[in-house]
Amino acid sequence: KYLIIAYLLNIADYLFTADLVRKFGIEIEGNPFGRWLFENNIAGLFKIVVVGAIFAVIGYIIKKHPKAIIAAYILLGVFALLVIYHIVIAVMVWNITHK
Repeated sequence: KYLIIAYLLNIADYLFTADLVRKFGIEIEGNPFGRWLFENNIAGLFKIVVVGAIFAVIGYIIKKHPKAIIAAYILLGVFALLVIYHIVIAVMVWNITHK
């Protein structure tokens, strides 16, 4: 359950970032690895497939070791903070462009 929510937030992170890259250029992406993914047009594939596979492995580990649920909580927290960060940026951009 928590991993599914975290995965959906991961996709939201990608969508927000892709929108910013489309509007302001690749320079807006501060993460060097993320910038490389966008420059090579594989960011979406990476976020959907690779991150999805990592989450699936974490889900498998949690089934075998229930105390590992802490990993799902951490991922949920990290991606929730990222999405909040993107929302703040979106509001700031909207305020600047709609004066």
